[in-house]
Amino acid sequence: MASCSSSALSRFIGVERVLAVDMGARYCGLAARTSPLLGVQRVGVLERRRSGPSRFATQAAAICSLAAELDAGGVVLGMPYLADGRRSRECELVEAAAERLREAAPPGLRLLLWDETWTTRLALGPGRHSARRQHWGHAAAARLLLQDVLGAAEVRAYAERRNGRVES
Repeated sequence: MASCSSSALSRFIGVERVLAVDMGARYCGLAARTSPLLGVQRVGVLERRRSGPSRFATQAAAICSLAAELDAGGVVLGMPYLADGRRSRECELVEAAAERLREAAPPGLRLLLWDETWTTRLALGPGRHSARRQHWGHAAAARLLLQDVLGAAEVRAYAERRNGRVES
């Protein structure tokens, strides 16, 4: 899994509560770290509804509500790049969702787009899977995505402290 720009990642250094979203065609997997001691946990799955009754007017409103409930300082959205690093057709959908999230988010909520290549495949494993396993596979993929981001942020923070750029 590849990283993003160093300045975008630097904004996540020190953020203790973070929500990750793995955008699927039907389900959005959710994972969060609410405490450094607990690590990253699967939160659940948000079903993308086209119509019908819903508690939230938009998907962005649902994600913002969950971020507020968790008191998250940041949200990570997985970018579905192809294995060779090129953009997939789903990248545009995720960027549009990110823009709607930026508009709906309260001031101060940090947003990061991160390469999620292989997270769903790693979460599910090889072969065909039941609908239930695929459903929860997105939450497991969000967990892997968030672990990757937090690991990269820790490495970056350590490197900056070692080089004397950041005071601890």
